[in-house]
Amino acid sequence: MRLLLTASLLTPALASATPPVTLDAYLRIMDRNGDGRVSLAEYQAHMSQGFRSMDRNHDGVIEVGEQPPGPRRHGAITLTQYLRNLAATFHRQDANHDGFLDARELAAPPR
Repeated sequence: MRLLLTASLLTPALASATPPVTLDAYLRIMDRNGDGRVSLAEYQAHMSQGFRSMDRNHDGVIEVGEQPPGPRRHGAITLTQYLRNLAATFHRQDANHDGFLDARELAAPPR
């Protein structure tokens, strides 16, 4: 649960002033190789941008002091923990279990 809450703090949408307008645009942002789908590696690379920007000392751990102030503050989280949480979310979103996310799967909340 703590990882899910922390993940919500670290979404790349926070770093972008103008979010993508369409699902296809969002998919294209994450789809680094342009094959029209998002692999686990592409998903983790995109979704961990927020983590990396918050990790001010670049030690692979977001300490409490590096987290935004407020009631959603949690204990330290490592990049390894965060990537594991992202993988679990990815697999829940992969509704057809093909190992990739299409635009529709990206838009659906994880099950």
